[in-house]
Amino acid sequence: MDEARTRKSIHLFDLDDTLIHTNARVLVRDAQGGTLRVLSTAEFTGYRPADGEVLDFSEFSDLGILSRGIVVKYTRTIIDTILRYGTRSEFGILTARADKKLHAPFLIRLFRSLFGVRLANEYIFAVSDARFSGYKDRAAAAAAGVPFSKLSVSQRKALVIAQDLVGRGFNDISFYDDSRENLESFKVMRQAFPHVAYRPHFIDPTWKARLQEFWDSGAARKTLIKGAGSARIILDHHSRRSAEMESALADLQAGDPIKLDTVPVWILCEGGKFYLSREAVA
Repeated sequence: MDEARTRKSIHLFDLDDTLIHTNARVLVRDAQGGTLRVLSTAEFTGYRPADGEVLDFSEFSDLGILSRGIVVKYTRTIIDTILRYGTRSEFGILTARADKKLHAPFLIRLFRSLFGVRLANEYIFAVSDARFSGYKDRAAAAAAGVPFSKLSVSQRKALVIAQDLVGRGFNDISFYDDSRENLESFKVMRQAFPHVAYRPHFIDPTWKARLQEFWDSGAARKTLIKGAGSARIILDHHSRRSAEMESALADLQAGDPIKLDTVPVWILCEGGKFYLSREAVA
């Protein structure tokens, strides 16, 4: 059979800070219900609760907060590009949020109004939904496996992709997420299902995570593969020179490094190539 006819693909998006920015927060409570700290979605990505701490996700069930969210421009551009070149792929949502019944109608309307895309309810997965977790737990019990509700968010997402997408015949899966941990769990499945094309995409539209990773790595330099395009994004979010973007880029191309305001990192341009650097060495 023609390979093109057997290909079944889906573009799967995380919700918070990948598709939409919201003000929803994770509350960390003690055993008595008192609030110990408040985490943004970015802070929660790397947070590990201590013994006795309880995570409260109630704000993520607030449809009002979600509806006031802002669609991430970077991700919207990705979806527009996919559609511009034509696709027979499905689109889906894979989120750590709970209460799919509450969120699904809004997400379906969002995709229809912004992109003219039909987002099927069956491809919206909320891995913290109590009903969904209960169903998965019963299946795990029957197979003598680890309960779904006891897995980490990244493990749950990977299991959903394996069972609910590969299990339905999808063999070309693109996953977009702002958590590298989620993407690493996703990539592990290459060993279990070598016939499936897995395409992980790290969403970091402001370069916040990548700049911190560069600094933490200790490397002296990092090449900006997309050159001036990446330099524009970084300057726009991390430098006061964003107000004079063309002048800033001209200075870089003339050999004048620019130090960022949010991290102790410089942008350099040498021989027409742009770099991140720990030092202002032109």
